[in-house]
Amino acid sequence: PFTAAIASSLTPFPLSQVRMGDGVFKDSMAVNDRVMDEIGVERALYCFRFNAKLPTNGAKPLEGWATPEPHGTFPGAYEGHYLSALAQLAAATGDPRRVEQLNYMVAELGKCQDALGDGFLFASPAEEFNPDRLDGVVWYRMHKLMEGLVDAHRHAGNAQALEILKKLAGWIDGRMKTYEGQWDKVKKVEFGGMTEAFENLYEITQDPHHYGLALAWEEREKILDNYFHGKDFNEHANTLLAKMVGAARVAEVSHSDYHRVATANFWDLVAGSGRKTYATGGTSVHEGMPGVRSLANTQSRMPQETCVSHNLLKVTRSLLHLSGDPAYLDYYERTLYNSILGSQDPQTGWKSYYQPLNANAQKDFRSHLTGCYCCNGTGLENPAQYGAEIYSHDGGALRVNLFIGSTLSWPEEGLELRQKTNFPYDSDTYLSLQTKVPAEREIGIRVPSWCRSGFVLEVNGEVQKVEAKPGTYALLKRVWKTGDSIHCAMPMSFSTYEMPNKPTQVAFLYGPLVMVGFLPSPTLGELVGDPKDPKGWPNHLESWFQPVECKTLQFWARDGAGQIVQFVPYFTLGANLFFTGYWDLVTTPTPREKNNLAFGRRTTSDSPDPIGVNVESFMRSSKAVDGQYGGPDDWYVKWFPNGISPHWITVDLAGENDVTGTEWFLSTEDIKDRIPYRYRIETSTDNQTWQPYADHSENKEFSPSYPDQKALKARYVKLTLLPMPGLPSHQARAKVAEFKVFGKPVK
Repeated sequence: PFTAAIASSLTPFPLSQVRMGDGVFKDSMAVNDRVMDEIGVERALYCFRFNAKLPTNGAKPLEGWATPEPHGTFPGAYEGHYLSALAQLAAATGDPRRVEQLNYMVAELGKCQDALGDGFLFASPAEEFNPDRLDGVVWYRMHKLMEGLVDAHRHAGNAQALEILKKLAGWIDGRMKTYEGQWDKVKKVEFGGMTEAFENLYEITQDPHHYGLALAWEEREKILDNYFHGKDFNEHANTLLAKMVGAARVAEVSHSDYHRVATANFWDLVAGSGRKTYATGGTSVHEGMPGVRSLANTQSRMPQETCVSHNLLKVTRSLLHLSGDPAYLDYYERTLYNSILGSQDPQTGWKSYYQPLNANAQKDFRSHLTGCYCCNGTGLENPAQYGAEIYSHDGGALRVNLFIGSTLSWPEEGLELRQKTNFPYDSDTYLSLQTKVPAEREIGIRVPSWCRSGFVLEVNGEVQKVEAKPGTYALLKRVWKTGDSIHCAMPMSFSTYEMPNKPTQVAFLYGPLVMVGFLPSPTLGELVGDPKDPKGWPNHLESWFQPVECKTLQFWARDGAGQIVQFVPYFTLGANLFFTGYWDLVTTPTPREKNNLAFGRRTTSDSPDPIGVNVESFMRSSKAVDGQYGGPDDWYVKWFPNGISPHWITVDLAGENDVTGTEWFLSTEDIKDRIPYRYRIETSTDNQTWQPYADHSENKEFSPSYPDQKALKARYVKLTLLPMPGLPSHQARAKVAEFKVFGKPVK
């Protein structure tokens, strides 16, 4: 358990003092900037105005979780994130347009609050906060609204946001008093980070009553006492993380040693020695927290919800500020580059909900207009916060934490620091200073733990003799003046990140970057070699990985069976691309069929909806051609069409081929229930004119798979699942574990 006293602390710079420079993070911010405009303030205000019975200015309501009552699931939560993102963007960019949008949104929320009366403000009726209702996790949603108002004041200096929030806090206080004797019932429903919201309000107001309200939402005996004593506790992952973000803020703002120890132990159990995180830094298995060191074979099970990564970084930031320990930055950087930067599709700006890492996985991106899920909400905030921990200070001592192109303005010290880098495509970074007057100060440059050798610092072209132990700061203390420059070289190398309970199941990293196998893996994630052979891999990863092209971060490797795999950074992958994150190291490969023409090919279907309403990972039609079916992960690697049959899936064989047969396989639960299915198969050369291939529209016999044989030439093969009379609705929805098309192997 963590019990060490605080040795030092770090103070982060406000977002308004850091401007992003050229690089992958600025590019990501630009994509998200377009997303913010596609949503728009008027649509973000719709549910609040609707609930307050005010004109909605002709705006079109958002869909999915942000649909207004009575059909909405969680209206207000997504919009609260939008408000936070606006405030953070206004600060991070200084864009007058964002400032104007923020001030307008806050003013309109104030009108809604006045119309509702009694200080109440929400996107749904107040009755939903009654203990016998608590519809749609209302306190979870309230937390998002409160944080949006906090951010509007804290980051953008909006005074009205604070006044609205204080009135709302008064209404919440009154509602909390009605819960006497019913708190257990109330807290059984996900209530988000209400502790965080009130602690952040207390930081601003210094009103002890707000601090008391923050503590009232804690679950000290159930959760915090366990962590304080170094014991593990598990529940729904993001429910737990929101509570621990609150504990971390109490530790940071109110200097509570109890909360500091509990939070540090929690972090160690998750991201430290407990090894609950994947190589990307994310955690959660189908929204639940995994056990300590128990992640093996979970990487396909709808893992690492992006909201959880977002909140883990919040906890990490608090612990970094409290302790000053740069070891937290190794985790922060790895999660930032992989789970966070990699959670946004670089084309559409859609955000990922889950992030699978199994063989032949695809990222799970969701629309910001039609889904409005929780991870879309935190996803709006993530790019706005990229500058949050690049720099920090300990008194007058400056710390460079992350290697991201940016400019720091520190007017209190009369200093401006500009960082130019092409990291991670280039592992060097360059810093230049401007000072009002020459002054002596200490500048610490973080030495990443992944830089095991070759770290070099130069000041004005001269190599510096400094201690540069990985996981610490290399300290430069001198009189700095305008024009001084620092060059930092930190060579990256390859390493493996092993599953804690299965060392032969590994991911590969290059510096902090998770490198994934690009395109479908015909070996289904098996790499052949002898780990005990000192001349083999992965003992000599630098010689095993060869660059495809200099400075592109693309590599190829050849395993012991001669299989060539191309590796690319996880964060670069967009939608509809197959990749493999974790690999099984084996000495003997599992035999695989080689004449399945459909494997890894592009699929289309009538489900999920093409605009992204239903994009659960198991609803992707690509799951039917990923080569994986059966076994304990069958639920996550099958295609599960949305709604009862009929449904169709088409496979593009990428060229006209000699087809000899087809076979489609039932899911494990359908095999167990011995459900017969009816279907048709058709073929085409142009995806327009279709020829019958097999017709089983009157089938009544169960089979674990349905094979058909017929020789012809085709490029497209379509499987149509037909209704089966008499089946319950949940069974009249065929689940396709795999769809194969046989013939001569495609070259």
